[in-house]
Amino acid sequence: MTDLPSSATTGTKHRISMHLTGLDGRELVESAREAEAAGVESLWASELYTNPWVQLAAVAPSTESITLGTGVVLGFVRSPMALGVAALDLDQLTRRPDGSGRFVLGLGTGVKQLNQRWHGVTNFGGPVRHMRELIEFLRLFFAKAHTPEPISYHGEFIHADIDSYRRPGRGPATAIPIYLGANQPRMLELAGEVADGVLGHVFISPRALRDFTLPHIETGLKKSGRSRSEFTLGAGITTAISSDRATARRHARGPLAFYATVRTYAAAFEADGFGAEVAAIREAFKGGARDALLDLVTDEMVDTYCAAGTLDDVMKRLDEYDGLLDVKGVSPPRHYCPTDAHREYRRAILEAFA
Repeated sequence: MTDLPSSATTGTKHRISMHLTGLDGRELVESAREAEAAGVESLWASELYTNPWVQLAAVAPSTESITLGTGVVLGFVRSPMALGVAALDLDQLTRRPDGSGRFVLGLGTGVKQLNQRWHGVTNFGGPVRHMRELIEFLRLFFAKAHTPEPISYHGEFIHADIDSYRRPGRGPATAIPIYLGANQPRMLELAGEVADGVLGHVFISPRALRDFTLPHIETGLKKSGRSRSEFTLGAGITTAISSDRATARRHARGPLAFYATVRTYAAAFEADGFGAEVAAIREAFKGGARDALLDLVTDEMVDTYCAAGTLDDVMKRLDEYDGLLDVKGVSPPRHYCPTDAHREYRRAILEAFA
């Protein structure tokens, strides 16, 4: 498999990643330092309630080896050039002393309503075609931004004529890896064809990886003439380690309850046999019974998507993803989980893998 740029390895056979979390700058920096010291391979900052560029820039000077990535940044809500400049900035800010890069650009589309209603995007449509163009433009921009050559790109969604622009300094020593947040067939195939990796969702079953995700990625890899070893697949596994097994499993229900309310993810739950449960959760959510959502998430759903319980429970569960995921995203539950509990689960994860 394609190794993420990293000089640290965990003390177990698992390659792990985590979300970058913190309620202020001090906590962000501290959490990043702790993750690096524990041997976590990569940290990912997401775009929804926070800005991943700002968070990664905040922790870059305080870390040395851990890979830092956007997981994911929305690809269509800012100009392609602005996106390219920000990626080059992060690459420059995160280089190791030997000049090697440790930044990964993770891109996602976001859902249509979020693009249009939150960000005022007016050309959302054909997201797979749009993403293909964006990756083509970014790679062109990365290659030419430090040269006097003009940059010209004209597609269905992206039009750019950039001249008299030359970025100071030197370009990336190696190409900036581009990963896609992908869960649907055509986007997974696009990732296999033109990207360096996939960032799967925070809930995904071993069955779905084996029977759905990997076959579509393989289809894309064949189009590009690449092998599976040239591609990195990562995904999230909500992880809650505690001697209080019942409480850990209840907190693990939070992200499942949250994502079950989003229609976009209904098909993924239904494919694993949880259509009725998700329908009940959505009905309760629409009716305002939000306190009841966790009670509607079943033990079977927790067993299918999460690693929650004692340390032995969690390690056995993570073993089930061997041969399916290259990098396991073992982040603690966030939704419907008290802040203090989230911090304790994070601490337990770091201790388990240090």
